[in-house]
Amino acid sequence: MAPHLSRRQLLGLGGGAAAALALSACGNSGSSGGGGADSKSFSWFMWSGSNSEVDAWKHVAQTAGKATGTTISFQTAAFNDYWTKLTSQAASGSTADLLALQAQRAPQFKDLFVDLSPKLSAMGVTESDFDTNMLNSLKIDGKLLALPYDFGPLVVFYNKTAFQKAGITLPTVGWTQDQFLDAAKKLTDGNTYGFYAQAVIDSVIPWAESQHGVQAVDSSGKLILDSSQWADTLSWYQKLITEQKVAQQLPAANSTASNTNQFLAGNAAMYIDGPWSLINAKATAKFEVGIAPVPVGGSGSKTVTAGSGFGVAKSVENQELAAKAVAALVNPDNEAYLGQQGRAFPARTAQQDSWYSNNGLSDAKTVMDYSIQNSESYRTTASWTQVNNTFSKYAVPAFNGSGSIDDLVTQTTAQSKASS
Repeated sequence: MAPHLSRRQLLGLGGGAAAALALSACGNSGSSGGGGADSKSFSWFMWSGSNSEVDAWKHVAQTAGKATGTTISFQTAAFNDYWTKLTSQAASGSTADLLALQAQRAPQFKDLFVDLSPKLSAMGVTESDFDTNMLNSLKIDGKLLALPYDFGPLVVFYNKTAFQKAGITLPTVGWTQDQFLDAAKKLTDGNTYGFYAQAVIDSVIPWAESQHGVQAVDSSGKLILDSSQWADTLSWYQKLITEQKVAQQLPAANSTASNTNQFLAGNAAMYIDGPWSLINAKATAKFEVGIAPVPVGGSGSKTVTAGSGFGVAKSVENQELAAKAVAALVNPDNEAYLGQQGRAFPARTAQQDSWYSNNGLSDAKTVMDYSIQNSESYRTTASWTQVNNTFSKYAVPAFNGSGSIDDLVTQTTAQSKASS
């Protein structure tokens, strides 16, 4: 969304940098920082992708601490390391007091978190102050596991400079999948492609939503990749590479090419991502970046909303004060600060203008408003990590045409059932 680091690279650092960040900032994240019945000190574990992000989170911790009369000790790790550490900490019963949670992983880690729903009044929190879809995505079985700090719909990032040079009308609200494909063909030339296809399920879900009105998981929590709607979308996505040739062949996992964002490198003119990546894209790309809604398909222009939040670990004794500390982490001042820093598209609706006004992104507001209105909460399963990993493994040969869509679906579905 979630964010927040990009769901694929997640603003991922290289291995050495990630390790250095984890070691320098994580401290004793494997042990609780307090949270006893009389304690006013809490440890807070959250991922980070750069030193500037660490500084931003420390500011948030300090502000929240002052607001609640507590001391909040910030601990961090790179995004992928965060989930590895959290899993091992949960197994040993030694998590931090306050924990970050990505909505997509809420079903997997639901047993670690206190239900905040009955505490909201004492926390001074009103649910209607937050985006409804994002808040709901952090609820599992009616229990609110975390308060969201950011969110965003998956949208199309595009190379505005390339569009203008090619004389192609810039994509706007209402553009269609036929127009998307036409633009992708015109923008494909040699080793430069119109679209950046990826072997990750996040990149495909918005197309399935717009073409058939389905996510990968239905409202009952069942993975439905074996449906006729998904077969059609996966075949369409494959043909972008194998027949239309507007997207390059997917590289092998863990290769140098697979870890390179081909859009930011200028090798592809469009791709799917979330608003948390727009600030970095504008700062990194050597061209003008724009965003557009997912093109209109058979079911309209639809997408999914993802993001993250903060919750209280069940191991904390002083849960009431810890809950107030979580509320302070996402209070209006901190949400406005995160928006101004470009670190988050605020989950609090009243603070969202801070993201536009302080980052030169006023032209993105129409697209964001439309995409939010036409989005659903991103649904996942308790084995979503395994689903993602299996999908990515089999998507490379399937999308490249050397494997089959049937095999991709069969293997991913089998993994989901085995992990449930």
